[in-house]
Amino acid sequence: MSYTVLARKYRPQAFEEMTGQEHVVKTVENALKLDRVAHAYLFCGPRGVGKTTAARLLARALNCEKGPTPQPCGVCKACTEIRDGISSDVSEIDGASNNGVENVREIRENAKYLPQGSRHKIYIIDEVHMLSGAAFNALLKTLEEPPGHVKFIFATTEPHKLPDTIISRCQRHNFRRISSAAMLKRLKEICALEKVNVSDRSLALIVRQSEGGMRDALSLLDQVLSACGTSPTDADVAESLGAIDRTVVHAFAEGLVRKDNKLLLEKTEQVWNLGIDMRRIADELAEWLRHVFVAKATGVAPDELSDSEREAVVALSKEADAATLARLFDVVHTAGWEIARAAQPKLALEVTLLKAVQLAPAASLPDLISRVEKLAAGGGAPSTGVKLQQPGAPGGRSGPSNFRA
Repeated sequence: MSYTVLARKYRPQAFEEMTGQEHVVKTVENALKLDRVAHAYLFCGPRGVGKTTAARLLARALNCEKGPTPQPCGVCKACTEIRDGISSDVSEIDGASNNGVENVREIRENAKYLPQGSRHKIYIIDEVHMLSGAAFNALLKTLEEPPGHVKFIFATTEPHKLPDTIISRCQRHNFRRISSAAMLKRLKEICALEKVNVSDRSLALIVRQSEGGMRDALSLLDQVLSACGTSPTDADVAESLGAIDRTVVHAFAEGLVRKDNKLLLEKTEQVWNLGIDMRRIADELAEWLRHVFVAKATGVAPDELSDSEREAVVALSKEADAATLARLFDVVHTAGWEIARAAQPKLALEVTLLKAVQLAPAASLPDLISRVEKLAAGGGAPSTGVKLQQPGAPGGRSGPSNFRA
């Protein structure tokens, strides 16, 4: 039996199984309950967040023998055929390869006929923004006044490329990037079902690499298990993904906060010898400093981090004041583009780190204001290490006899 990748094996089979799209699920379920299903839907959002899955679930909900229902049975003929992609009444069309006006004309002609064995004839067009201008024009009239048995569901990652005339004829739903906490929870559940042992730190790395797409996260998890086995170490996971180990990034952050120039130079040499891109180090370090800054401001680390990473971030945030962290972030973040363009990126990164240490304020703004207020109240000026000469003293300037230093 052929292997089924995790992204397909754990594709949601019910609306309640969808992760991070509760706002869309609620609206669609209410429309089904109240019999207010639109004739055309437009699902927009980043890749891998559930647009096509939601379209298939909506098709099953409409054509289920017990439907229309927000909870399709999943076992009737209509549900199983839609799940397996063999339903004669539900057509999934790739907009990228069927983008001509002749393809839309074929849809218009077929839409006239009643479904063969289901309640509705449903057209799911993925990447609909790839249709040509002539194809969109050919679709307009049918889309505005389709036959009662026809439903259209469009999915796209680039809704701004659709004509306004198309968008205005659809009920639009915007899918969000899935939160890191929700993705981490789902990945833990899947690892338990697959009986694999992947640490929270490694799962957090996978979540970060996926950039909010559950499909990407599952594909990366598949890649890790194929490369490293069922019990991969954190270092193995980072290497298989081509990612940077967070412990190294945290070491850089510690060097900046503790003003340890020697550590910074040693770590830069280490990552340079490993062949890691200096721009990526700067970007990762800027993001990590952001996490430390957030922990300083709120008292808690961001949810997207693993438990051990959150502990490390909170501990480091207690070693520096907010002004220092803000300055460190500014210097590292703004230098990323310059490091990428530098003829010698290693030298650019080293100087950036040393400059960040030197330019970080030694005291917070409230402390400086407090000192100024004390001076204004007559508390005396802090010692500057420079002694003023008295009048008449060697090297001193002559002046009035009542001059006071």
